[in-house]
Amino acid sequence: FAALWAILDQVVDDYAPVVAGLERDIDQIEATVFSGAVAPTERIYSLRREATDFYRAVHPLLAVVTTIERAAEAPQLQPYLRDVQDHLLLVNEEVAAQRDLLGTVLEANMAVISVEQTKVSVRQNSTIEQLTILATVFLPLTFVTGFFGQNFSWLIGHISGFDKFLAYGIGGLVVPLVLLFTWLRLRAPRENAAAAAPPGS
Repeated sequence: FAALWAILDQVVDDYAPVVAGLERDIDQIEATVFSGAVAPTERIYSLRREATDFYRAVHPLLAVVTTIERAAEAPQLQPYLRDVQDHLLLVNEEVAAQRDLLGTVLEANMAVISVEQTKVSVRQNSTIEQLTILATVFLPLTFVTGFFGQNFSWLIGHISGFDKFLAYGIGGLVVPLVLLFTWLRLRAPRENAAAAAPPGS
């Protein structure tokens, strides 16, 4: 039993650097995620897999150490075996806590990714809306230039003065702009009311 205790004690002591390394990596990932930045999801999955594999290696040893402690015939070995069991229990609890913490960090990271995607979508929608308004503004101008660019007899015969040019040309440009401005003014209160309304109402 003395040789078996020495082996178990060395194995359990070798677990300490692994636990410390996992703790250091988890602290780095946790600091990145909870600062609002996006952490590599693949790295979090990898750490969680390492913690799970480590837990599967540590947890079964608890039953083995307990059995050896009960079967040990030498009373002088009992405190040493109990010390190994205490260290193993501590490692088991730390690894289980690390695995659960990584699950929480993964969920938080997915939430951060979702927020970033929402921000990108809002910026894209705003850009598309601005481009649409710009295209709508230039649409009447395109119509006016196309209208006056036609070379048929009615247009040449009826638009001969400056007043008619203003009526057909500038009027054809101003009317759509006024309609666009009116539509935007009416649309703004509806958007504000929709944004202020609680979800599901």
